[in-house]
Amino acid sequence: MNQNHDTATSRSKKYKVRVIVIILMLTTGIWVSAKLLPAAGNLVSEARKITAIMRLIQQAYVEDPDLSRLSEGAIEGMLKRLDPHSVYITPKKQQEFSERDMGEFEGIGISFVIQNELITVISPITGTPSERLGIHSGDRIVEIDGVSAYGITNDEVFKKLRGPKGTEVSIKVIREGLSEPLDFTIVRDKIPIKSVWSSFMLDDSTGYVMLNQFMATSTTELEDALRKLENFGMTRLIFDLRNNQGGRLSEAVSVADKFIPGGHTIVSRLGRTEKENQVYESSSEATHPMFNLIVLINDGSASASEIVSGAIQDLDRGLIVGTRTFGKGLVQYPYQLNDGGVIRLSTAHWYTARGRLIQRPYDKGRGEYYAIRYKDPDEVKESEDREVFKTLGGREVFQFNGIEPDIEVEPGTITGATARLRSERIIFNYAEEFKKKHDLTDKLNFQEFMHAFTITDDDLIGLIELASEKDITYPEEALEKDGDYLKRQIKSDLAQLIWNNQDYYYMVFTASDRVVKRAMELFDKAEEISAIWH
Repeated sequence: MNQNHDTATSRSKKYKVRVIVIILMLTTGIWVSAKLLPAAGNLVSEARKITAIMRLIQQAYVEDPDLSRLSEGAIEGMLKRLDPHSVYITPKKQQEFSERDMGEFEGIGISFVIQNELITVISPITGTPSERLGIHSGDRIVEIDGVSAYGITNDEVFKKLRGPKGTEVSIKVIREGLSEPLDFTIVRDKIPIKSVWSSFMLDDSTGYVMLNQFMATSTTELEDALRKLENFGMTRLIFDLRNNQGGRLSEAVSVADKFIPGGHTIVSRLGRTEKENQVYESSSEATHPMFNLIVLINDGSASASEIVSGAIQDLDRGLIVGTRTFGKGLVQYPYQLNDGGVIRLSTAHWYTARGRLIQRPYDKGRGEYYAIRYKDPDEVKESEDREVFKTLGGREVFQFNGIEPDIEVEPGTITGATARLRSERIIFNYAEEFKKKHDLTDKLNFQEFMHAFTITDDDLIGLIELASEKDITYPEEALEKDGDYLKRQIKSDLAQLIWNNQDYYYMVFTASDRVVKRAMELFDKAEEISAIWH
């Protein structure tokens, strides 16, 4: 064993060993009540076993062990034996989660991807220093504070571009169409992380809102979006929760409260202890006018998304359209550790307004639990025992390991070859070349672009040629199957590049979304379901 560690390091290692022994007894620095630990004898016995193994490794292992890493591994291993959602979060990761949950960080304000070993700007974030200085979608950052950014990693980007509000960072940018790089000195500021990714009018009466996650600012953002759309004349809404993996319970309840009149159960939870049992009800103050409502879901909608869609379905407030949700109905409570790490421990189950359990079984292991997303829906249905419940208006709905839509609409799939073009940003790169070749600028009228501008079959030939230049073979059968998707994606990327605004991307992309198009045909059904409220 290495004897040269200083006192602080030794103390830290001893603390980590102690964490293994008392991990189930320590919360936010307070000892858990003895009433919660009836099997104290067994707990002490098992803790001694873990401590003995740690000592054995420390004394006899061939190399000097990293006890901190071992203790974190032991914690993770214990939690994995409980359920798929109880997890240990390291101090570093917890800081990142906290920033995202609070809806802001401090930096320059870009969304980006590392492409060809350079930072490529996907888009500047609205209202941030980068947008105000004219950073554009497609810009490539080649230097940061005079140092080459070639070969930079995601972690290094965060370290170099994020920083305290008021501090400066200098970047050098290459932009398509310009022969010389551009130099920017950017003063960092607070950067909002948006949960409402897009909101706009689909036609004169139909609003569309995409909510990507439930965090501290979600209710405020949704309120702003709804008021904006109502001012534009919205009398019906498509609320898109597809691929929204959840977030804060309080925000899920507040979001549902926007649509549901006061005095109704939105969701309830039930755990082993009395303090975990709670019913959450709607309030009358928050409710917006009773416009016709359609909620979009899919197998990527989980947790808080299922709370909202389940409440709207159970209370007959609107129509649920898409495919069945993931089925994540376990409540995680965060227990803070002294080193800044957090244990998110499952402490209760979610139940919908009418008493349906959201969580699906996980007794076959994590692999099977997550693989169910990729199974044939009919195969899954045949193997499940679906318990029947009644909505507020008397419709039959099912306890179905998640939320089953009222109207099932499959989104369609793309080939693996097309998915590769998208993931490696080949389509985006082609859109950049296309914009330059055809001299497309923001002087274009967006409405004309939206309704009259088309990507042709001949245009796709250029995309395939670009893929070939990148040593990617794109098969003809993939082009036959995914041609329309490719045209849609190119046009959407063009909209973002020309107007440097993420909303324009979603306006174009959504116009050809088969689930949205089908939803537009179903508002009569939505109105029929919600008739009990009129």
